[in-house]
Amino acid sequence: MSRRATSVIYIAILFAAFVLPQAARAGFVLGAASNFAVLYEGNGNNTLQITNITVNFNVGVGGVGKLTDSGPSTVNGNIDFSAANTGQFSNNNSGNIIKGMVNFNDADVTTALNTVNALNTSLGGESGTTVAINGTTTINASAGTLDSNGNRVFTVTGFNTTNGDTLTINGDAAGDSVVLNFTNSVNFNNQVVLKGISEDKVLYNFVGGSNLSGGPTLQINDNGSSNPNNLVQGVFLDPNGAISVTNTNITGRVFGGDSHDMQIVSGDVIDSPPVPEPAHSVFVLGLIMALAVVFRRRFTPAQMR
Repeated sequence: MSRRATSVIYIAILFAAFVLPQAARAGFVLGAASNFAVLYEGNGNNTLQITNITVNFNVGVGGVGKLTDSGPSTVNGNIDFSAANTGQFSNNNSGNIIKGMVNFNDADVTTALNTVNALNTSLGGESGTTVAINGTTTINASAGTLDSNGNRVFTVTGFNTTNGDTLTINGDAAGDSVVLNFTNSVNFNNQVVLKGISEDKVLYNFVGGSNLSGGPTLQINDNGSSNPNNLVQGVFLDPNGAISVTNTNITGRVFGGDSHDMQIVSGDVIDSPPVPEPAHSVFVLGLIMALAVVFRRRFTPAQMR
């Protein structure tokens, strides 16, 4: 290949790799946590209890936490423990279906938990636009405080909803992520409708406490088994508080649980959204392929040597 052809391709790669990512703000990044639908902190030798649920992705248990599946449940993925196998997993129903493997000594669980715990602290320390969610509420991403990473940050000052209420979150043209910081315990019983924004770009971030003092309690129940159209969308992150998910259809993820028992029971369905290839990576690949075609046609075999 000629020096000119090689130089053009190098320039295109550098442009796509360094300029494009700066042009599009990414917002918060889940990193290794995007490999899980459920992440349980597992501190204090406590238990993640799952009963009569479907999880359509991987489940991770950190620390020395345990998982008891009383079923009948379906996990369409792996169940991964960060610790060695000393009897943390209890399969108590012959009707349980685990499509993947039960793995131990899985470092990805610890990496994923470290990532989301750091997110919880850093995003929780940011000042956001105040918003009260009482009954049916609409939030426009553009109204949030824009941080340097492309997150639209809100501070939730009040929350009171029922199964009949809907929280609508409208994305913005820039593709920014939305972060809702909660400092109080919440019964999240409402539906969620996302418009122009994906589930992995909406973070319900429960802030405060520690694994010693505890944090806000999160209870999610949208009465999903009675109405299959009921849906909650987004990523729930509550590292230091107790979490209970009951009778809920979630498209998103649930992370946290600290040193409390964590419950995911009574007809829950948790679907994790697919992780898209970064736009600039797709652009790089397409650009390289297009340039290869152009130069193959443009230069003769003698020129290409």
